[in-house]
Amino acid sequence: MIKILFIKVNPIGTKNLFLDKEENIIEDARVKSAHRARYDIASKGAVSIQELHAYLESYKPNILHISGHGSDEGVLYFHDEENHKKEVPIAMFCTFIKNYKPHLKCVFMNACFSLMNADAFELTENQAIIGMANEVPNDTAMLFSRSFYTSLFGGKTISDSFTTAIGVVGIDGFGEEGIPVMKGETDLQTLFGQEEQQGLQILSRGDTDLVPEESINLVKSKRKKRKKNYYIIIGFIIAVSVALITTSYMSEQDSLYSIVGFLPLGLIKWIKDKLDGIEDSLMLLKMLETDINGFLDSLQKPPVENLEERVTTINQQFWEIVK
Repeated sequence: MIKILFIKVNPIGTKNLFLDKEENIIEDARVKSAHRARYDIASKGAVSIQELHAYLESYKPNILHISGHGSDEGVLYFHDEENHKKEVPIAMFCTFIKNYKPHLKCVFMNACFSLMNADAFELTENQAIIGMANEVPNDTAMLFSRSFYTSLFGGKTISDSFTTAIGVVGIDGFGEEGIPVMKGETDLQTLFGQEEQQGLQILSRGDTDLVPEESINLVKSKRKKRKKNYYIIIGFIIAVSVALITTSYMSEQDSLYSIVGFLPLGLIKWIKDKLDGIEDSLMLLKMLETDINGFLDSLQKPPVENLEERVTTINQQFWEIVK
């Protein structure tokens, strides 16, 4: 089992980052994953550096995730004894985590400027560190976290999960590709037995990448937003039509009454056709998610026959829906 220690650092005097929400996002990704039984998440809040030391010694996590604040002066913020912010130099912190090489394989610092000088950090063999080279919006940081763990829990490697997460935040409109940074390399598969490794590897090969859940969720979100906008347009059309009909009736202009009485109906029908198309695509996406979950469940019992063909079929179905 891979153990993840989620550390929430939001001391007095810093902006509220709603870190409980990020914790729920990660746990939700784990619960929905076909490999959820392979991961255990422990969460700790308002953490001082002394408490972090104790958690590392007792829990012995394989992944340390720290969500909080950093500054362009090269420091991370932890809590002091009175829950105010305490500055910890990032370079010194990285030296500190080298002591946990036997079990700590990846450190994820989801904080602004946490890896602004990534080239300066030298990790031990089979250790990786992920962070931000600059300031990053809180919503984007949460999306990056969700995307990374969804891919990781789905069976991808640390490196591939990182790359996928960059792609997802890029699709969402965050174009600063150089801000999320990964330093070093690690292989979590060494923590499993040979049979479990096969299950983790099966979707981690470059030619068998399954469409990620984040992409499906983004398409669903955009479809629902478009649906809402169409309903707003319909409401506007009805309001204008009623106003024009009322004006026509009051002024006894029968020709105008006829025009405004029938033209909007044709426009509403066109919008209704669009809404029907959106409903159909949402239904197809729901069916596709069911197919994907069934496919992922089948991976629990390797060997899997026709893997590449099945992945290709699912991906093609997704892009047909998107079109």
